[in-house]
Amino acid sequence: MNEEFSSWIEKIINQRYRIKRKLANGGMGMVLLAFDQHLNKDVVIKAPILKYQQQKKDLLQRFEREVLAHAALEHPNIVPIIDSGFYEDHPFLVLQYIKNGTLRTVMDFAKLSNEVCSPNNLKLWLPQISSALDFIHSNNWVHRDVKPENILFDSNYNPYLTDFGILKNFTLINEKAATISLGSFIGSPQYMAPEQHLGEKNTAKTDQFALAVIIYECLSGKLPFNGNNHVGIFLEIVKQKAIPLKDHVPNLPTPISDAVMKALSEDPDDRFESCNQLCTIIMNELASNVLNNGENHFSFNTTKSICKILEAKLTWQVNSFCSQLMEHKVLTKALYSSMKIDLSEHLKAEIPLARMLNDLIDFFTMSGTIEPTNYEDIIQALKKLIPGFRSNTI
Repeated sequence: MNEEFSSWIEKIINQRYRIKRKLANGGMGMVLLAFDQHLNKDVVIKAPILKYQQQKKDLLQRFEREVLAHAALEHPNIVPIIDSGFYEDHPFLVLQYIKNGTLRTVMDFAKLSNEVCSPNNLKLWLPQISSALDFIHSNNWVHRDVKPENILFDSNYNPYLTDFGILKNFTLINEKAATISLGSFIGSPQYMAPEQHLGEKNTAKTDQFALAVIIYECLSGKLPFNGNNHVGIFLEIVKQKAIPLKDHVPNLPTPISDAVMKALSEDPDDRFESCNQLCTIIMNELASNVLNNGENHFSFNTTKSICKILEAKLTWQVNSFCSQLMEHKVLTKALYSSMKIDLSEHLKAEIPLARMLNDLIDFFTMSGTIEPTNYEDIIQALKKLIPGFRSNTI
């Protein structure tokens, strides 16, 4: 954890929020899980990392903009703000805790099973996220970091758009200067539109491009542009067109493929006027076509909730852990660290099995010291802990 926030754990800030643990951290901010003693529920606290003095002013301005945007942009599918404040001269933002996984969770599990998400899955999140984006755009904002990791699901599988850390208001004259002073590009390269790579004006159609990349990836299991780095991705975008989506998914109705490819146009003027226009074509086509794409493993209206998907993914990871354990015949520090990293995703989603596994792994260690002779005991304990667990190593 960043040194700035390590002292926050288990402290009660502003006489209200008891910090429980880190959820995530990026280059510019830390995300913490806290318990709100007033509302008697878990919440998310987000705070900027301010250790670099040369970036402090820009980061504070950006964070202030994020707080104001969350307060102004009230929408059923945008993560709600609860509070904001200061602690130890550090600004922080309090958000509702949306704990049932992300769209990335669903897509990753699809890859593990050598599957892709059913087109019908789009019905469960695309209309709502398109509506949220168009709402943001109608209020003169552009998100600039639309990606699967920033689409969350609650316990009822309602989708939410999150992470307004690099949100831009069309009316801010000094926005470009603030971005340049940080000395890095803004956004996630695989989902960035050409104009975003070039540092040109970002508009609503910049977010539409990112949304189209997500749809393309959901339906095909592939990214339309996938260079080895930021420059490579940019060159793919500007020098060659993406392979038509229908080439990857032959049974996909042509109008859906054509709509996605239109939204991926290099020239913003060639894209749709709104995200809803893109969404409407796809939804109308889904309503009028019977898509025989095999069993829909990833639809939330089946018995496989995101929680079940996460547990299945966790079981797969434990199987891999056991295989390596048997191979090495010792719980190495590298293997221990790798398993703890895998568990962290499931701990964020409050998967009970993950907490039990985490405690079990820690039980076989003492202050990080790895015992060299207990690997068989660990495997047998895992076998007892996971009902129906099947592993070639056990």
